[in-house]
Amino acid sequence: MQIYNSRTLDSNTRFILAILAGLATGIVLGFAYGFLVNLIHVQSTVIYVAIGWCIAYVIRTVGRGVHKRFAIASAVIMVIAIFVGDMVALFTPLGFLSSVIDPSLLLYMFELWLKNLLSVDITSLIVLAIKAIGIYYAYNYAVIL
Repeated sequence: MQIYNSRTLDSNTRFILAILAGLATGIVLGFAYGFLVNLIHVQSTVIYVAIGWCIAYVIRTVGRGVHKRFAIASAVIMVIAIFVGDMVALFTPLGFLSSVIDPSLLLYMFELWLKNLLSVDITSLIVLAIKAIGIYYAYNYAVIL
């Protein structure tokens, strides 16, 4: 079958496969990070830099693209991974999964996440900078140069 041979796929098909693989990687790694933080109650946002690199690596190897769209997709998926990781860390894995059923609960959780993310103390600013570095890694290393 020609569809599973990655050498014969065109650029658009590889882009879609790269998005699907990167999205799966981002959600799984974000959920694993949030679960680990919830389990040991120690938040280490430096792991987001490693998650950004992993997402970029998956998109680069699956997509094998040189276009800017691979980098943009990687950065957007990294933002989704940060969202999932923080939500699972703040509201427990079961609480996050229950928000999928009730969209109003998800909006409330999103509002609390934004308030937590955009608070004005020095720790929040450092955490925000480290998350931005993770997005930068995801953006920069997603394309073949």
